Amino acid sequence: MIEIQKKYHFYAAHRNKAGGEKCGRIHGHTYNIVCHFNTGSINEGGVTILFSDIDAIVEPIIKSHCHWLLLYKKDPLVEVLSLINEPYKEMEFETSAENLCIYFFILIKNAGLPITKIELGETLSSNVIYEQIS
Repeated sequence: MIEIQKKYHFYAAHRNKAGGEKCGRIHGHTYNIVCHFNTGSINEGGVTILFSDIDAIVEPIIKSHCHWLLLYKKDPLVEVLSLINEPYKEMEFETSAENLCIYFFILIKNAGLPITKIELGETLSSNVIYEQIS
């Protein structure tokens, strides 16, 4: 089996009240994402999948979250920000690293790529890994 890895990053702010005092305040991260793909067999030209084909699908997904305030739809700030017409990206879940990791995995999988594992880092020393076990 050949595994392909592609790395991406994006910048976003969030808060997660369930994450304690520090994480409950609005703060930002440079999120680093590593996607792992099981691409199957190597073709006659020695290639499994072009990196550019992966980028064409994954980059728009990742970049659509870049430079946004990511807020859980039940966060009280949603109502306040809506009243003052301040943009934010409403999420269906608390914006923990764990939830974001699973979320990006599902988006990429649903876009048709053979993703098997994803790593999401909020900091240089803190990563979450989500892997689909077959």
